[in-house]
Amino acid sequence: MLRGKPEPALLIAAYRSNGSHPASLVGRALVRPQLKNEIPCSVSLGERELHYDARFAITERIVLLAFALEENSGEGVAALFAALETPEQLLLYSASQSVPSPLTVDEWSRTACRAPSARAVEVMRSGRAVEEIVGSDQFISASAFSLAAQGRADESWRLPFVGRDERNDWTLLLRTRID
Repeated sequence: MLRGKPEPALLIAAYRSNGSHPASLVGRALVRPQLKNEIPCSVSLGERELHYDARFAITERIVLLAFALEENSGEGVAALFAALETPEQLLLYSASQSVPSPLTVDEWSRTACRAPSARAVEVMRSGRAVEEIVGSDQFISASAFSLAAQGRADESWRLPFVGRDERNDWTLLLRTRID
């Protein structure tokens, strides 16, 4: 289906990981930014919040995983959104690794990440690259970071989304707050 302007979609999932139990989904969101100007441009997403109210053990970490897509049919966006429900089927590795070493969400949560830069990642689900899941929707890329769930934190993060062909180069500015 040809519609003219690209229709960006951002899928964001937050997972809780403590090492002794499998990672669990805390929440997920689908954001469809509305382009009002010609590309390249900046788009404000307004005030959106993925809120989770819980107590955390000292060893627990939060993993934030985000995907950027250009939505066409919406079927791929829906399939990927559903796939976020089962973190045990996801494997992540750094997009810069020449020899991939996929990690579970739990294992990846232990990797060091420091604000403001999230990491570009490759993601597999049930042994398949997520690009294979999205069908007619165009997968751009994925980014992730991990942070300790203990203590107070109020940080701004930059999540890069650069397509393999480098025709798409997006950045999501995201704020995390732990009280």
